[in-house]
Amino acid sequence: MNNLKAINISKTYSIDGYDIEVLNELNLTINKGDTVAISGQSGSGKSTLLQILALLDKQSSGSIELNGDTTDNLSSNQKSQIRLNNFGFVYQHHHLLEDLSVYENIALPLQLKGDLLDLDIKVRDLAKSIGLSNRLNHLPWKLSGGEKQRVAVARAMINKPQYIFLDEPTGNLDKKNASNIQKLVMELSHDNGIALIVATHDNDFVSLLNRKYYLDNRGLVSI
Repeated sequence: MNNLKAINISKTYSIDGYDIEVLNELNLTINKGDTVAISGQSGSGKSTLLQILALLDKQSSGSIELNGDTTDNLSSNQKSQIRLNNFGFVYQHHHLLEDLSVYENIALPLQLKGDLLDLDIKVRDLAKSIGLSNRLNHLPWKLSGGEKQRVAVARAMINKPQYIFLDEPTGNLDKKNASNIQKLVMELSHDNGIALIVATHDNDFVSLLNRKYYLDNRGLVSI
């Protein structure tokens, strides 16, 4: 059973003494190789949903299952290991480590995992596939916005995870760079059988993905 399941997921935040519910008994199953778009208005809970699915946030009720096993009672360290081995995450604001070179940023997940076999070959091959071979020794501040986001995608891909979550990955890019990121992500997903879960306002990106949802009234509507 190779899938990721959200089962009756609800999420409520308490702010200034008020309870604000952003997700209500939401259900979603993501299978190997799926490409899933989640659109919706700002503040509708798209990022919250991605964070819960990626075990970066905790739901108020409901369950997250990975490959048939519940993750609800796992420790923080166990969840970290699941993320390291199974998930990649790409943020709108790339979140590169500014003191590390492009090479070091891409290699970091492999180093954290202790997967040092052929590390140099893996990093250089991936950098070549995304057109950054000539930027490997650069620090992030020397890169364009599009280049930074390509590095973020490479870092998420280097472990060949089962699932990659992308939170408005083209939100800060111009149309040309956004298109380049879309094509890059789709190609890497197809070539490696990686499922994509994309929260985005970008209709061009939505059109490329094979399952499309709109987050409305705290639940998902298929579109």
